[in-house]
Amino acid sequence: MQTAIAYIIKKLARITGLAVPVLVLFIWDAGAQNIEFRASAPPVVAAGEQFRLTYSLNARGSDLRLPDLSGFRLVSGPSTSSSSSVQIINGEMTQTVTVTFTYILEANETGSFTIGSASITAGSSTYESNPVSIEVTEDSEGRRALPSQPARPGAEPTSPGAPGEDIFVRFILDKDEVYQGEGVVVTIKLYSKLDLTGIENVRFPSFSGFFQQEIETPPIRGLEREVIDGEVYGTGILRQFILFPQRSGDITIEPFEMDAMVRQRAGRRGSLFDDFFGGFETRRVPVRTSSRTLTVHPLPTQRPDGFDGAVGNFSLDVDTDSREAGTNEAVTLRVTVTGNGNLSLMGSPPVDFPPTFEVYDPSVRENVNNSNRGQEGSITWEYLMIPRSEGNYRIPPVRFSYFNPQSGTFHTLRSDELNLAVHYSDTPEAGPGVTGFTREDVRIVGRDIRFIRTGAVAFRNIASDPYGSFSFYLWFIVPLTLFAGLVVIQRKNIRDRTDIARMKNRRASRIAGKRLKLAGKYLKHNEQQPFFEEVLKALWGYLSDKLLIPVADLNSEKARSVLYEKEVPGNLVEKLMDIIGQCEYARYAPSSSMPDMGSIYNDALRVITETEQTIKR
Repeated sequence: MQTAIAYIIKKLARITGLAVPVLVLFIWDAGAQNIEFRASAPPVVAAGEQFRLTYSLNARGSDLRLPDLSGFRLVSGPSTSSSSSVQIINGEMTQTVTVTFTYILEANETGSFTIGSASITAGSSTYESNPVSIEVTEDSEGRRALPSQPARPGAEPTSPGAPGEDIFVRFILDKDEVYQGEGVVVTIKLYSKLDLTGIENVRFPSFSGFFQQEIETPPIRGLEREVIDGEVYGTGILRQFILFPQRSGDITIEPFEMDAMVRQRAGRRGSLFDDFFGGFETRRVPVRTSSRTLTVHPLPTQRPDGFDGAVGNFSLDVDTDSREAGTNEAVTLRVTVTGNGNLSLMGSPPVDFPPTFEVYDPSVRENVNNSNRGQEGSITWEYLMIPRSEGNYRIPPVRFSYFNPQSGTFHTLRSDELNLAVHYSDTPEAGPGVTGFTREDVRIVGRDIRFIRTGAVAFRNIASDPYGSFSFYLWFIVPLTLFAGLVVIQRKNIRDRTDIARMKNRRASRIAGKRLKLAGKYLKHNEQQPFFEEVLKALWGYLSDKLLIPVADLNSEKARSVLYEKEVPGNLVEKLMDIIGQCEYARYAPSSSMPDMGSIYNDALRVITETEQTIKR
């Protein structure tokens, strides 16, 4: 009824162009829409902290009545704001109105409080808001709202997950003791009282001894307030995993590490200008969890036949797409396991097919979801089977065994027996077949004497038999000789690859040549900075590989000392060091004072060549 009247009013407004029908339409739409009146406030505040209590109404309202605000002091309010929008789409007009009432409250005492429902009148009806629960805690660091507190200057890296610290990360396990193969949900959670601007250098543990499945975790948009040991923290979940232990005993989960980027005020506070114009700087704070040890119990030794490692709680369903078929017609058998557990690790339940059925390898369909409830869903194995002979066939019940960690016992599921009636069909047998007898005929004939082969008999001349000749033995000797040679070559290659130092020493000049070749391209295009960087990489890389000194430990003095030990001429060593010095200078020197790139390139090539020849001697 309201829709029809609104349609007539809109048509009247379009024809007459009068504002009165439009005004009536606005009033009508406001009364016809679904009105909602909602209250919102932060769940956790500190004693003495001011916060906002907001009421939102999607209509015009009046006579707002607040509930009892015991435990809080009303600082100001209400401040009212409203917004409205009108849309005309294909001649249809809609209006949206939102009115917001905001109060500023101050928490007076600690404890858990519930602000009851407020009421407001809209049109001819009265609406009530939802109640709001607020926990008021003592804030030892002051009364500022999170996360505006700056970091304490000079703070050391936080201890792993210790309450009372400004920032820490914890491993949260949904259980501390599990059976082998039972999933455990691991949550990596961040707690912070600082002004956190970012996270860098995240290093997750390797989870050695576990099969790992990641739970999709949305990125942190903002930290949520949470009370830990009476202190208010901003918290957020960094990542969640499901871990399935692959062995029994105590398995240790290695620590999680990251660098938290914290914003703090720069400079010293001592004047009005420092407070007014003072900037902020970002400081890196290393954060590291403690390791966690999970106790994994072995599965009982008395296991049912057919148990293939399934741990959890499951159900079994077995069925075919048809109970009747013709010979050579395909029938699909579906075996579905549904439940919660290590679905990704289980094997397919064995199925006993009739001997006259041609069965193909199953296709697997997984519908698995990883969540904080564990791994749940279903896995379906679809077998394509083709009966080759007519008759009534029986597929025995399929058995599936699993271990239930809740009860600590094994369970065996058993499907119903399936009967399939196969009638004769003119459908030809797919693929190349053997004519003359079917698979069933072969099985029956196998109990008796097979038929005698008929047809022409082929004879051969014994004089042409190569047995005992030189070529006969040569066909044995040549492959064996080739095989022995390949074995020797392969072992030599394996031995050379395992000697990393020797490989690096042998490839030093070749790798340096490749880098100088790239520097030559930069030389042709007169690209100065890339040229000098590539020459430096070629020289330092050659010295590191040739002298077997890690790059992190390599410097001019150490390289000069080792080169002298290898009896490289002093003038050659000093020339090499001089080229390195010129390249280092060129990286930061102005363009006007750059050394000659052609000379640097030729000298570097000559020094590497002569050094290589000297060391080889």
